[in-house]
Amino acid sequence: MADNSDVTNAVASLLAQPKRARTDAGEVEMHDLDVAVAAAKYVTQARAASATVSPFGCLRRARIETPGATG
Repeated sequence: MADNSDVTNAVASLLAQPKRARTDAGEVEMHDLDVAVAAAKYVTQARAASATVSPFGCLRRARIETPGATG
């Protein structure tokens, strides 16, 4: 899995490229920059949130009573 610096580098490389390019082979248009930045923010925030959450946080305690036991 890529870390947050890889996501930041991908957005930086997207900034360096033109939005639309046309060659003899065809035409290519990239996603809008604001969408790419919003996606990068979401990915970095989701990774930061998942790193701080314990994987055992979904487990709950349950009281078990054996039938016929006293006490």
